[in-house]
Amino acid sequence: MVIALMISCCVPVVGFSQALQENVSAKENTEPVILNHRVKGSDVFIECLIPNFSFDDGNTTKEYHGYLDVYLDGENYQTVDRAAFVVRNLPEGKHSIRLDIMREDGGRYLSLKEMKVEIK
Repeated sequence: MVIALMISCCVPVVGFSQALQENVSAKENTEPVILNHRVKGSDVFIECLIPNFSFDDGNTTKEYHGYLDVYLDGENYQTVDRAAFVVRNLPEGKHSIRLDIMREDGGRYLSLKEMKVEIK
């Protein structure tokens, strides 16, 4: 199922060096949400694999639909509607990035652990 999700909605970014896995407690025996991120210069490339979730509300094969809210250093930074994206032009220093998996109506499915990154 994760492979199908990656093919249908992810643009894989080669060379991710860090991965974060979270258990989603919405259902028993649920596959984990997998987050990969990579810092390149002042940009952070992020890829997420979310089981049984689609960014396309017309996709009837997935139970959950919605988007991601991206928080940078505790502040809402951007909203994305795809599984792979880039947080661009971060200033030098340490930053935290958190993703919230959101429902189409604005409610939150899940908040993921913060990723810590450092721009040098």
